[in-house]
Amino acid sequence: MDDVILQTSLVDMYAKIGDLKLASHVFKQMPRKNAVSWGALISGFAQNGFAEYALDLLVEMQSFDFKPDTVALVSALLACSQVGHLKLGKSIHGYIVRRLDFELVLGTALIDMYAKCGALSCARAIFDRVDSRDVILWNTMISSYGLHGDGKEVLSLFLKMKEANISPNHATFASLLSALSHSGHVDVGQYWFNAMANECKIPPSEKHYACMVDLLSRAGRVEEAYQLIESMNTEPGLAIWVSLLSGCHNYRNFLFGEVAAKKILDLNPDDLGIYTLVSNFFSLARMWDRVSILRKIMKETGMKKVPGYSAVEVNGKHEAFLVEDKSHHHYEEILQMLDSLDNEMRVIRHVPDSSHDVEEEMI
Repeated sequence: MDDVILQTSLVDMYAKIGDLKLASHVFKQMPRKNAVSWGALISGFAQNGFAEYALDLLVEMQSFDFKPDTVALVSALLACSQVGHLKLGKSIHGYIVRRLDFELVLGTALIDMYAKCGALSCARAIFDRVDSRDVILWNTMISSYGLHGDGKEVLSLFLKMKEANISPNHATFASLLSALSHSGHVDVGQYWFNAMANECKIPPSEKHYACMVDLLSRAGRVEEAYQLIESMNTEPGLAIWVSLLSGCHNYRNFLFGEVAAKKILDLNPDDLGIYTLVSNFFSLARMWDRVSILRKIMKETGMKKVPGYSAVEVNGKHEAFLVEDKSHHHYEEILQMLDSLDNEMRVIRHVPDSSHDVEEEMI
């Protein structure tokens, strides 16, 4: 076997199991590399969430006169979507148009990138230009509208998909139900959840149940959500109980909330945010002994909140933000804008419930 093929296979294998250090080591030791070798490493970094490294590799690859193949370009578009790098995403789009024949996998990646970078109209324009659409392309466009909270357009596109004789799959219904949940279309969501099993013969997975529990809980129909959980043939997972507890917290339902909180703790989550939700619920229910126990557990296990990270492109420039990071050169302006937005939200009575939020006390 050709050494390049063997070594590239090793790079790909190590990257897919998440060992990027070893994948990079094998790659650097390769006396000869080709476009596939570069693509394997770029894909590895992008798939494991190291977007900036993936994009740096794409630039480095071209500096060695290697032309990126489909794998490298799809991975680079994924990386752009992860960090909101719209300008570079558009450049990659231009490269694809100039250099390559259109492939569905590239079209799908472009739609996903544009949607996640906030350019939903660009995503839709690409979708509309594709004549032969497969289920993955439809799913990507549907989930893109869901990402932007447009439940009405998600439903419209879903119906057009069925009219085009494209059979929806598990992923289609997950995107549909999630979007309907976030847009408050409870009855429509229930209809399609039932139709999924009865008409489309797709048995609901845990993800579908989680969407439905979230949909009902957000609408305050907590008891219905609990009854749905009870009807499951499999053991409910963490996401389902968290959705139920969130609804119980918002609607002060202590009966089912206590059940959900106990189930969550039985599953031993390692997420500080989930422990915070449980603790806040116990505080709301005035179960102070349980609050104390949770605080003790969190301190003993050394749980710390991972700082949130956001990236956005403003006027063609890529900006990154880290929670509680005051070093950003526009920090004061950002703070003023947040204060302004907060005041506007209060004017329209969109005031978040912060009754006894104990997160800051516990960390």
